[in-house]
Amino acid sequence: MSKQLKLSLRMLAIGIATCFAGNQLFGSPPSRDVEQGAEVAKLVERQIGLYSLPEAEAYLRKVGNRLTTVVNDSRWKFSFQIVDQAEPNAFSIPGGGVYVSRGLLALIEREDELACVLAHEIAHITQRHAAREQRKSFLPGLLALPGNVVGNVVSENLGALINAPIDTVGGAWLSAYSRSQEKEADHIGIRTAAQAGYEPAALAEILARLERDVAIQTGQERRFSIFDNHPMTKDRMQDIQRRATGLAPAAIPPIANDRAALFAKLDGLWWGENPEAGVFHKNEFLHPVSGITITFPPGWKHRNTPQYVISVHPQQEAMLLLGIAGPASDPEAIGDKFIAHMRKEAGIEPVSARKTTLGEFPAFVVTYLDHSGRTPAYLHFAWASMAGKTFQLIGLAPERHRDTLRNAARSLRPLTVAERGTVTGKRLRIGIGRQSERLEDLAARAGNAWSPAYTALVNGLDPEVVLHEGQLVKIARLEPVRD
Repeated sequence: MSKQLKLSLRMLAIGIATCFAGNQLFGSPPSRDVEQGAEVAKLVERQIGLYSLPEAEAYLRKVGNRLTTVVNDSRWKFSFQIVDQAEPNAFSIPGGGVYVSRGLLALIEREDELACVLAHEIAHITQRHAAREQRKSFLPGLLALPGNVVGNVVSENLGALINAPIDTVGGAWLSAYSRSQEKEADHIGIRTAAQAGYEPAALAEILARLERDVAIQTGQERRFSIFDNHPMTKDRMQDIQRRATGLAPAAIPPIANDRAALFAKLDGLWWGENPEAGVFHKNEFLHPVSGITITFPPGWKHRNTPQYVISVHPQQEAMLLLGIAGPASDPEAIGDKFIAHMRKEAGIEPVSARKTTLGEFPAFVVTYLDHSGRTPAYLHFAWASMAGKTFQLIGLAPERHRDTLRNAARSLRPLTVAERGTVTGKRLRIGIGRQSERLEDLAARAGNAWSPAYTALVNGLDPEVVLHEGQLVKIARLEPVRD
């Protein structure tokens, strides 16, 4: 391997994996959990992404903080955040980080349910149930590319994206807890919830709803959940309910006083695909917030992550990534700085560096070549300024795929107004029932995109329910992305 490639992706993977050393951390002080958690939190943000809905975020923190006040354990730095994940999920990381997906928030019917989920995750933290699970990577064969050409040339962020134990397709990093650890978290969690004023049996209710949600979605998409490794067994549910009967909730009113207050905090939540993060129309990727579109090669596998949009050859012979380098600036200046960095850090020079354009927009392309493998491989970096930002393209491929990469890169351009209008998604909204109305009637009148069966599930209702005047019902409407 040539000098510039000594820091390979494998090295990056090893470096990141040290953040997860050991299945349990009892041999180290709690401060080590906090340090480890800080590293994992970066990976969560890079690979899954955080979701911003101010009302829901503030509400989540308030419920979480009430629980941590009861726990009263100063060893941990507790935080509560929403992850931009469609799947209903909740997970915790060492040191105090608790994450809830927007998919799970959409299923919440009572504050007690949310509190019990959070209390369960807090228990995993306080009991130091730290574990790690390596999920299948989206790019399992990348290291086998000719010449193993990534290494020092690609940023640590990309190394983390490819190698860290968080699934790039949107599933969360899930701790592989044992059944005994899950049981312990159940017992401690419902006790904590009761002490904070919540009905402990609500844990069984939300877990049962989560299981029904997965069942109703079967055949549509792979959905990760907090019981991937340990499904909701009858014994576990009965154990939660039995123990809950002996726990009297403290006389503390909820933060959301009623159903209307709770639903108001969830109103506007994206359900399913988040169009603000960009959408694929077959091979065309449209990002309404960044204001750009690009067409990836047909037949390649595409994935959208918080940092990069990635397209990979079916046999993993090549890949193309698109990300944002920063605000609009001179692409040539960025390229020159990058060349100087590589000269200093790796002692290498590009085989070419040139100014060009993407349509009417200025661009700069730098290419490195590696001969160490059986087939020479090229790594292309390109920067282009458009739509008020500087975009970065990274292409990795042997010579035979050069034209394919070039054609894809040349397709990068600003979105038109008409194209932006085609980017839509489902938002959670609150419908108001009328006297003697059924769910299908409400759907037709209010534009509900959910089926009556799924609407019933999300709202904890019987599918044949007859609504009363003014009854609040969570629905989903197809809406465009607004500025």
